Amino acid sequence: MKSQETQNAKTENNLPPVKETPDHLYPQESMKPEPVTQIQKENVITSQDLPDSRVRYGFTLVILASFLFVAAIYYGIINP
Repeated sequence: MKSQETQNAKTENNLPPVKETPDHLYPQESMKPEPVTQIQKENVITSQDLPDSRVRYGFTLVILASFLFVAAIYYGIINP
């Protein structure tokens, strides 16, 4: 009999269960996408706005080559 009484006393003193997942991870209301405005459409960068891919790759290679050249001079591989 005493064991049942102690079990009842222990369960009565327990705190309510804690919510395990925060509210910001799973919001209760469904997220509906908003319509895109004209200003947002004008700020989008498309592939037509960018320069030709050969120009971008060439520019990247020139920057990389100049960086390696400066590093080679700094470490003494190339003596100017």
